[in-house]
Amino acid sequence: MIVTTINFSETQRFQTWWAWSGVGALNILFIYAIVQQIILGEPFGEKPAPDFVLILVELFLLALFIFLVSIRLKTRITEAGIYYRFYPFQFSERSVEWYELSDAYMREYNSFHEYGGWGIRVGSAKTGRAINTSASCNKGLQLRYTDGRLLLIGTKRPEDIQAILDKIMATGKINRGV
Repeated sequence: MIVTTINFSETQRFQTWWAWSGVGALNILFIYAIVQQIILGEPFGEKPAPDFVLILVELFLLALFIFLVSIRLKTRITEAGIYYRFYPFQFSERSVEWYELSDAYMREYNSFHEYGGWGIRVGSAKTGRAINTSASCNKGLQLRYTDGRLLLIGTKRPEDIQAILDKIMATGKINRGV
């Protein structure tokens, strides 16, 4: 008998271009304003803001940029179950053991239409909850718990997860029909 180890790991980053563009453009604008007004001594605009306001706004925008960079979804799958963490919103890794599930399968989805956007989302009773990072990720691991709850975890590696699901289904670790 051949024993195969299941060890899947994926880290996805928040990749919504409009958020990056907006925060990046505002950072550039306020850095320019700070250089012009504080370093060069030329007022920025017709009614220039006080220097400390420009600095505070830039610090906020810089913090927002760092926050956007830090957002990531980490998913792991092992023989024991599925583990996920949406950093920085979830302080610890969440786990779903195989025996807690009545079904698990890959499916296509539209995050905006089904869940109203990206991140940690609550959909309808029909779609359940979702955790995903971007619009370019339109495939997910759909989990159906034995109590009927639904959770969809977005992935950019659906073929790898499907191969793992095939192995798990062959072992009978999911309580199908419960």
